Order: sequence, then C-alpha cells, then structure tokens
Amino acid sequence: MSGKTLTAFGSACREIRMARKLRMIDQAKEFACSPSFISTVETGGKQVPEGYVEKFGDWLKLDLVTRKHLQALADARANVIRFIPVNKERAALARRLFRKINKMSPDEIRKLDADLPGD
Repeated sequence: MSGKTLTAFGSACREIRMARKLRMIDQAKEFACSPSFISTVETGGKQVPEGYVEKFGDWLKLDLVTRKHLQALADARANVIRFIPVNKERAALARRLFRKINKMSPDEIRKLDADLPGD
C-alpha cells in the first residue's frame, strides 16, 4: 500500500482478506480490476461502488451479519442516497435531478427546499 490511511471500510475488508490469507491482487483478479483501484476504494479516494460489498461478500462467502456490517461502513463514509426506482424513466430523472442539485448554490438549494411540500 502507498502509505495512505485505510478507511474503516478498507480496514475491515483488509482484515477479512488477510484472515483468509488472500491478497489484494487475488481480489483484483476476481473483480477484474487493478489492485490500485481496490486500494483507492479502501483508502477513500473513490466511493465504494454500487455492488462492491455484495461482490466481496459473494467472493469470500461472507455471512449476512458481516455483509451488513461492511455495507454500513461503506454507506457511512459515502455521500450517497440509496434510491431504488420503480422504472427506468424515474431512474433517469433521479440521476438528472441529483446532478442538478449537486451544481446548485446554497441559496438555490434553500429555495428548492422551501418550494417542496413536506413529507
């Protein structure tokens, strides 16, 4: 590793791999990616990709409790809102809306929030 600090998620993944005497290169081969990509995810340089925890859990045949723990660690460091759309049109609209919101100024966000009906 390049001296970067692991996130809690990265530490947990590394501990699990090491306990099974597997290396990052083994995971990279299984995931069809580079070891540097895995390192970047584990050090927080990249968000944990969607499906990463599931793939990791399947690869190592992890129990449900461990999978949920890893997903909670991944979610805790991510600025992600999980959204399961009803159909493709809503998914496309949600992606456009999220991109638009990320580009808005704080004043624009406050105005949008004021214009939205309550929950």
